[in-house]
Amino acid sequence: MDDLTRLSIEAACSRLVLEFAKFNDDLQHEKLAALFTEDCVFARPLDPEHPYHGRAAVHAIFRDRKPRLTRHVMTNIIIDAISETEAKGSCYVTMISSADVENPPHEGEGIFFGGFDDEFVKEADGWKFRSRIGNVALYQGGHVPQLPVPSDEERGLK
Repeated sequence: MDDLTRLSIEAACSRLVLEFAKFNDDLQHEKLAALFTEDCVFARPLDPEHPYHGRAAVHAIFRDRKPRLTRHVMTNIIIDAISETEAKGSCYVTMISSADVENPPHEGEGIFFGGFDDEFVKEADGWKFRSRIGNVALYQGGHVPQLPVPSDEERGLK
């Protein structure tokens, strides 16, 4: 693979990482779900043991949860082009949020530091996440929320 192709893949996949954060923060759930393949796997950083399967399940996670004011800061983005249609990557995520979505600014409820391990694939309409597995490594202030265990149906397994 030539350098221009490799750099193009790295740029396209890095943009997906940033768009995920932006669409998540802006509550643009349909745009966020469109970043994933139909048969994707996604694990939330606060619940990596219960991955969701399929674009519809990913869309439902974000669409159906109670709105929160959030900001995700994505850093240390590293993308490795495997071929002209596949890539892998990782990044760090720093996230702060508040349940109060009206009339910001608000005090955040804690800061979370984690990351994502990503697999990308190029489809007819561009690059997509095939897999996105999150984790939380550290937090400061607030508490780590205990998310309810999703059903197999919610996770796209039935």
